[in-house]
Amino acid sequence: MKTIKNVTQLLRIKSFLTSKLTLSIIIMISCISLQAQNTIRGSVVDQKTSQTVIGASVVVKGSTNGTMTDLDGNYVLNVSDRNVTLVFSYIGYVKVEEAVNGREIVNVVLSEENNTLDEVVIIGYGTIKKSDMTGAVGGLKASQLDSQSNTNLGSAIQGKIAGVTVESAGGAPGSGTRIQIRGAGSLNNNNPLILVDDIAVASMNNLNPNDIESIQVLKDASAAAIYGSRAANGVILITTKSGKKGDLKVSFDSSFGYASVAKKLDLLNQEEWAKVSTAAYTAAGKQPLDIALNPEVSGAGINWQNEIFRTAPTKNYSLGLSGGSDNVKYNMSLSYFNQEGVVKETNYDRINLRVKSDYKKGIFKIGETIMLTKEKRKDLPGVPGQGRNVVGSAISMIPGFAIYDENAIGGYGGASGSVTDIFNPVAALNLFDVKNDYYQALINTYAEASFFDGFKYKLNVGATISEHKAYNYTPRYEVGGFFKNLRNTLAEGSDLNQYYQIENTLNYSKTFGKHSVNLLVGHTVYENKFRSISGSVSGLPDGIYVLAGAEDPSIVGLASENKLMSFLGRAIYSYDNKYIFTATFRRDGSSRFSPENKWGNFPSVSAAWGIGKEDFFSKLNLPVSELKLRASYGVLGNQEIGDYQYLGLISPGISYAMGDPNSLWIGNIQQEYPAIGLKWESTATANVGIDLSMWNGQIDFTADYFQKNTTDLLLRVPIPLSVGSSNDPYTNAGKVSNKGFELGLTYNKKVGEVNFSVISNISSVKNRVEDLSTGSQILAGSSGSFHGAAVTYSKVGYPIYSFFLVKTDGLFRSQEEIDAYNLNGNPIQPRAQVGDVKYVDLNGDGQIDGSDRQFRGSAFPDFEYGLRLQADWKGIDVTIAAQGTQENMIYNGNNTDLATVRSNINYSSATLNSYTFNPNSNFPRLDIDDLNDNGADYSDRFLENGSYFRIKTVQIGYTIPNSLTQKLAIDRCRFYVAGDNLHTFTKYTGYNPDVSSDGLGGRGIDYKSYPLSKTITFGIQLNF
Repeated sequence: MKTIKNVTQLLRIKSFLTSKLTLSIIIMISCISLQAQNTIRGSVVDQKTSQTVIGASVVVKGSTNGTMTDLDGNYVLNVSDRNVTLVFSYIGYVKVEEAVNGREIVNVVLSEENNTLDEVVIIGYGTIKKSDMTGAVGGLKASQLDSQSNTNLGSAIQGKIAGVTVESAGGAPGSGTRIQIRGAGSLNNNNPLILVDDIAVASMNNLNPNDIESIQVLKDASAAAIYGSRAANGVILITTKSGKKGDLKVSFDSSFGYASVAKKLDLLNQEEWAKVSTAAYTAAGKQPLDIALNPEVSGAGINWQNEIFRTAPTKNYSLGLSGGSDNVKYNMSLSYFNQEGVVKETNYDRINLRVKSDYKKGIFKIGETIMLTKEKRKDLPGVPGQGRNVVGSAISMIPGFAIYDENAIGGYGGASGSVTDIFNPVAALNLFDVKNDYYQALINTYAEASFFDGFKYKLNVGATISEHKAYNYTPRYEVGGFFKNLRNTLAEGSDLNQYYQIENTLNYSKTFGKHSVNLLVGHTVYENKFRSISGSVSGLPDGIYVLAGAEDPSIVGLASENKLMSFLGRAIYSYDNKYIFTATFRRDGSSRFSPENKWGNFPSVSAAWGIGKEDFFSKLNLPVSELKLRASYGVLGNQEIGDYQYLGLISPGISYAMGDPNSLWIGNIQQEYPAIGLKWESTATANVGIDLSMWNGQIDFTADYFQKNTTDLLLRVPIPLSVGSSNDPYTNAGKVSNKGFELGLTYNKKVGEVNFSVISNISSVKNRVEDLSTGSQILAGSSGSFHGAAVTYSKVGYPIYSFFLVKTDGLFRSQEEIDAYNLNGNPIQPRAQVGDVKYVDLNGDGQIDGSDRQFRGSAFPDFEYGLRLQADWKGIDVTIAAQGTQENMIYNGNNTDLATVRSNINYSSATLNSYTFNPNSNFPRLDIDDLNDNGADYSDRFLENGSYFRIKTVQIGYTIPNSLTQKLAIDRCRFYVAGDNLHTFTKYTGYNPDVSSDGLGGRGIDYKSYPLSKTITFGIQLNF
């Protein structure tokens, strides 16, 4: 049963008066038989808010003698004996039995129900009692999101649901997160389906966490199969807050805070850099660089990290209105969030407006959800040169160069001479103007009709319209000796996404004695449309920022659309609330496949046995409230590829020369070969689980084991360029498996006046490529350096995109060791010197190259875990949330530059402890020529253990007693201070071990990423 928190004063008063009248009649009859009367009095309060509970039932156990609390939460009860036991209860709270033991005053604190068997769980196209669940589902309530400190919803769920992996998409403001459920089942798209009030959205990053009522994650095929092909990677159901019957209620949250870089890299200052650089040049027999001998900035030089980083303010305001009557209920909110980036000149603004209402009349009910969102981002610019971006330039820029040069166009200095072309990061922040605006309108309406006995028809019509506008202006500049732009340039673009859905469902629910059935049939239609246009010009006059009236105009546009039609059905049968069976079937037809392969069928079955309700189990007298065994099996599909793949698309705009004399003609080419035989990617999942609840919900335990096999992978298979196609075609090639377990444990306890809870979870997923059907049985992933080859590969027998690198075996400590490392008398590393890296010749061919790569680890952790502690005492509440991973590997791409000393950039402070200065060191010797290739980016020298434990959230709050706030017409007033990402315990040397580069192939690669920030927030919550 859903916990009722915000029941209005009017509702309580009306309920109190009605129930009081009924109960008074019972009490009058029972009082006739009472011989002697003893009076017991007391009060009932809410343990979380310290507010009195109006209308709570107080009954003598085993009798009809009872009363209810009055408008002040007090009660008076006459009993024949003061040694009775009183039972205190109220809807949404845990029932309390209190022995009187002769007392005249008995005060009781009621706590929220945490896990009752009647709790309602939201599933696809409906709800179900938790006790009737047969699939694997995880969930969070609004109170568990810690939304005061987590202003991004993805970050708010990180570490809180077993089997759900949440990775940072970068530390930039508004960058959001990436989510995977139960591992990576595809080499293509692994994003889960996200539904907000029954309508699909591309991401949850732009939602206001304060608007969320609950989150349910459907993890296995049985739970998710009702969504068919859209659910192959799991489903996240987000329900926003709804109105409740009662007078208008107003809530207001306000907070401000400060963010700073959680960690800076330990780099060299100018004097240290000159020492290291000179040693490297001397070892190569070369003269030191001029910037080492004559820096533009003397002493320690410029700390470029300090020049781009800052302490950044954050602001968050949220206003909510809710209320309703018997027939109409509404909930509205308006919020504003502003986050300045810890990198200067970056920021993020978000405005959310939400309206949700329901209207009921007789058998009819209609309602809608309207959500409008506006986001404005000022992002890091990409920069010319090998710095890649502002952060990469800041960690690579030599400290001896000056920031400013008043004689240069634009006024900025920069790298010059015989050094690597790194762009001045301060100049980049101030010269380049990169803005991205996002607009989204989500509208979902429904109409219901309940008729006959147990039948309900529902029509759901919705649309999501989103637009992205990009703006990129580059002025004239001259930065150092490498970079010059003499023409102002402007590029603008607009992307429009339109999503429409129509869903018709008919539900029948009925109980016949011990038999209960729930039947669902439906038909759905979905349509996606995409249109993009962009243009650029150069040669703009100073002060002009529009595309018109300039030189070299260029314009590009494209459009696409796809449709999905589905038929669905589900049957749930329960006998005596002990034996539950669920069967689901969905048939999807997608326009992304050819007519021959358009349709896919996705069935699932599941069952559960409530063994805890069996008579033989009850006789054991164990403190078990629930014990249920679950099992499921189902098949899901995946169609997440580009549109029109089965057609041979023609691309216009390709120029060629023809004629005599030659003239330039505009022609067309075929982009790729049509994938006519392409069909659905298929994922079959088996799951077994157990649910255990003890001592009336004091302890809850859930365990699941699953196996997930994906076949007919939708995969681009490389083909020779000689065939004339510009793109590799899609085909169904290969198989991937995931298997693992999930454990969740919740403990609730009251000790004296202290209420506390512990919520924990741990999960493990073993990922493996079973087959690729690509001939070579290996696919390259992503690079970890500026010009390097791939460091991740998908290979049969190993996890998706594992690290395949040449293994290092320490340093050569003597010339004898170098000479002894040979094949038939020929040195394996002929250019090696003492202090150089020793590489393992895996294939024994006597040389070190890419063929010596071997499996060196995976970005997939062995374990992921989360922990949440919460306690409250007399209005003071404390919440601590932590999460982490174990035994995942990270390729530190930054060190391919900073720890190699073969490019003329800044270096890691670890170079000060190199073999050149310390013969006992494990850091190789310094040599700018690096003839032994000590800095080879294909070696495991830059692979690090990415395990970490993070104190994710710490929040301390104080709620002013209700007796004081009511005098000011305030129902609740809470002050709090919160910290986010306060500390990360890890051996990883980069900015942040929770890193995810673009694409699955880049998972676990850290290369010049925006660093993570830690935040301290102060706030107030008011309810009227």
